[in-house]
Amino acid sequence: MKPITLDTITQAVINHGDGGKTHPRLYEIYTSLVKHLHAFVREVNLTEPELQQGRDFLNRVSRHTQFIPDGEMQVLTDLLGISELVLLLQDTIGKATESNLEGPLYIPNAPERQIGDRIGVDVEGEALFLSGRVLDVNGQAIANALIEVWQPNSQGLYDIFDPSQPAGNFRGQFHTDRDGNYRFETVVPSGYDVPADGPCGEVLRLLGRHTWRAAHIHFKLSATGYLPLTTQVFIEGAPQLDADTTFAVRTNILKLQKHESADAKAQHQPSHTAEFDFVLKPIEAAK
Repeated sequence: MKPITLDTITQAVINHGDGGKTHPRLYEIYTSLVKHLHAFVREVNLTEPELQQGRDFLNRVSRHTQFIPDGEMQVLTDLLGISELVLLLQDTIGKATESNLEGPLYIPNAPERQIGDRIGVDVEGEALFLSGRVLDVNGQAIANALIEVWQPNSQGLYDIFDPSQPAGNFRGQFHTDRDGNYRFETVVPSGYDVPADGPCGEVLRLLGRHTWRAAHIHFKLSATGYLPLTTQVFIEGAPQLDADTTFAVRTNILKLQKHESADAKAQHQPSHTAEFDFVLKPIEAAK
């Protein structure tokens, strides 16, 4: 028997198995994870009480809550920049629109909308008329592409957090017309605090990190023959655009044109127009 020592424990953990014969990719990930975790423990000289604090934290992160039914694991990887890093590593954009975080607030089967529909009610919000096209990498229109959209209202609140909003408020799904066009009316969203009453928010406060997300609109797009796209479009000039707490702001910036004339549909608030085209990559490009 070879005794376990500080010098042998890391390799002993790695060698405890069939060396990747059963699942080579899992073994590759596992081996690197063990090496990095052991190096981390050595680097900070982790104590047993600190290890227990870490266990307790991860246990709390995994618990379901009223507002985050799946727990905060996705929130945690977002806040650590891991979610965005994975996308950056895999996102060989070329001419295609960049992908971005889905986040924990996506709900499938959003209300069906028609082109031009208003997707939510917000009497305080400034109307935003958003339009554009869905194209392939050669600039050709993609007809009948499915566009799912979700966003907070002008106060930074999603419907699932705000009982005053009807279910499905500022959520919807559309299909592009034969020329790849989409168009809908919404309101200019506000940035918001990520849910901060749980363990992730507790750690952010201890680190002196703010909890704000820059104002954005979420999109998921899919079309036959093309890779699905999940992304976010950010509002130009929004607070925290350079300091989003999930590190998600890249190049999808929506430039608004403001119109001061009153509009009945906009509750006599100023209205805005903007255009944004999405470009999808064909499935063959991923092979």
